[in-house]
Amino acid sequence: MDGSDVIFGCEVSSYPMAVIEWRKEGNSIFLPTDDSNMAVQQARGGPRRFELTGWLQIQKVRRADEGVYTCTAKNKFGEVSASARLQVVEKDSQLAHQLKKPKNRVYDLSDDEEDDEDYEGLSSGFTY
Repeated sequence: MDGSDVIFGCEVSSYPMAVIEWRKEGNSIFLPTDDSNMAVQQARGGPRRFELTGWLQIQKVRRADEGVYTCTAKNKFGEVSASARLQVVEKDSQLAHQLKKPKNRVYDLSDDEEDDEDYEGLSSGFTY
């Protein structure tokens, strides 16, 4: 909803460790930009070896923030990406009243059969 805070999360497991970059559809520059309502953070570690988690936070969402956001993880063996669409509705709109508290949705793009041995490649998941 307009004025709310949004956090997109992106997890990647890779060896060697990947670098995570965020973009908004239609922009050629990486996020965050000079816009003070956006922040990007990354942290190493997680339930699997060689895991990296990145977050994109948008504070006080506005209509101009609508669009598709993509997390791309890269290392010397390639890249993988995942995207999510942000739709902004006005607080007093009929749709806003129909929406209940959002549930966390996780899209896991990795192979469930992977073991914890060292591997070369990338897998990612996207949470919002």
